[in-house]
Amino acid sequence: MHAIRILLTFFAISFTAITAGAADISSYPEGIAASGIGGSRHNMGATGKVITTGSTTEICVFCHTPHFANTGDNGIGPLWNKRIVPTTYTAYGTTMGGNTVSTVSGASLACLSCHDGTTTFDNLVNLPGKDGITFGGSGSDSNRSWAFGMPSPFITPNVLLDHFYVGGVSCDDCHSSGADKAQNVLRFIVGTNLSNDHPVSVPYTTTVASLRPVNTVIGTINISADLNADAATAYGGNLLQNRWSVNGFITSGASISDILRDGKVECTSCHDPHFNNLSWDETESTWADGLKTDWCNDEGEACSDGMFLRRVGGNTGSALCRTCHEK
Repeated sequence: MHAIRILLTFFAISFTAITAGAADISSYPEGIAASGIGGSRHNMGATGKVITTGSTTEICVFCHTPHFANTGDNGIGPLWNKRIVPTTYTAYGTTMGGNTVSTVSGASLACLSCHDGTTTFDNLVNLPGKDGITFGGSGSDSNRSWAFGMPSPFITPNVLLDHFYVGGVSCDDCHSSGADKAQNVLRFIVGTNLSNDHPVSVPYTTTVASLRPVNTVIGTINISADLNADAATAYGGNLLQNRWSVNGFITSGASISDILRDGKVECTSCHDPHFNNLSWDETESTWADGLKTDWCNDEGEACSDGMFLRRVGGNTGSALCRTCHEK
């Protein structure tokens, strides 16, 4: 019984360390759950920290529903609870491998259902509880007209910003200029023009861009081999390991094929929307930046969610990029 208490105490301390804002790769060992969505920006319910609504305490409902999910947009995401507003995206175009990307699909479309800057957060197919089902997610009543609030360095914290419901303005109508707005807000608005972003919905073609074979195990990739000697010991051993969030767990045993969708690179190949990854120390100085950020007490990296990057240690040494590209 004593041993059990010790184990329980250890796991409680470990969990607290991760959720409290750990910024060390050792906090994300092999085999643990890639978690933390409750303390991240993706918690938009009443228990969240950044953009929140008092209309529900639920977290998952903004993306998923156990019943009456959207099945009209095939491959978009598991039990998807958002209506995809018909939007014309400008895809990447022709890649150096000769693939022409003309449409966006699957998991990337799921991400864009919030991050295109045009779709409301409360555009839901199925409301919490027993009422409010919009079959197929069509119709204007999918927009629930929920008011959302957020901490602000300029106005009273938690003031309701009702422009987040249908009929209001888009995010960049307010957040379009100034260092604080461009740095801390616009990076989340991908927009509808994807021609200047990493290609998504594109086949992973190993004959171009020095792409590694899809059966390459990510933990076997030596990220520090061709860097200077100090890289082996710098950044807390960041570059000596290559662990990623794959299928909900931290692992070094997954292959590159495991982060593709139907053989394609999607937004979710690099980002895990559920993994509050606070292990990327290079984000520390690029967030908060002297601004008043009430939701994280100006704690730098705690404001970043590690950009939800799948790799433990983020993109230090361009390790995320060089996992796929043998450059």
